[in-house]
Amino acid sequence: MDIDFWLERWNNNQTGFHQQSINPYLVYFYGDKGPPVEQRDKLRVFVPLCGKSKDMLWLSQNGYRVFAVECSERAVKDFFEENALNYKFAVKDQHALYQSSELASQIEIFQGDFFEIQPHDMDTVSDIFDRASLVALPEEMRQSYVNKMAELQRSGTRTLLVTLTYDPAEMKGPPFSVTEEAVHELYHENFSVQKLLSKQVINEESGLKNRGLTSLVETVYKLVRK
Repeated sequence: MDIDFWLERWNNNQTGFHQQSINPYLVYFYGDKGPPVEQRDKLRVFVPLCGKSKDMLWLSQNGYRVFAVECSERAVKDFFEENALNYKFAVKDQHALYQSSELASQIEIFQGDFFEIQPHDMDTVSDIFDRASLVALPEEMRQSYVNKMAELQRSGTRTLLVTLTYDPAEMKGPPFSVTEEAVHELYHENFSVQKLLSKQVINEESGLKNRGLTSLVETVYKLVRK
């Protein structure tokens, strides 16, 4: 499940994984339960493997600064163009960086390999929203991803992590099934792990139901870098 796999999906318009709606857990924990609006510009939220997620737009419109990473140039340009956002292109440390032109939007997307991001790129990141990153990775890649995440974060950095759990015999990922036990095993060494909620969502995910799933449990965690 390397970069070429995802580039091919984007280039061939095989993007059924893209969600048209804003993630409800993001709206709840960073909206209803989030800090007051006047304090949000102090927070910079990192969105890994972001695609053209509208969650970034919601974060920006609700006062947060956004930093994200995506390997596909097409996905990055689509995000800005489909949301009618003017943007500028820069090269930073030999990597492509797309930035919204409007000061009010404060969105930056690093276009390239997640594993090439360095800790100094994350200096001012306070929060991470991982809805589609961990579940996009097969089991053999997850520990490397989590190790990189730990390397990038300062102590106290918060992550809202959303996972999916299902019977792998019923469907071949992505998205991949990630159990609660796997989350604790992956993160316990460098993060505190708090389970916030768990919900059966199979009837809300017709696409995955059509792929053969009979049960799909969505689980939300709060992680804090030790």
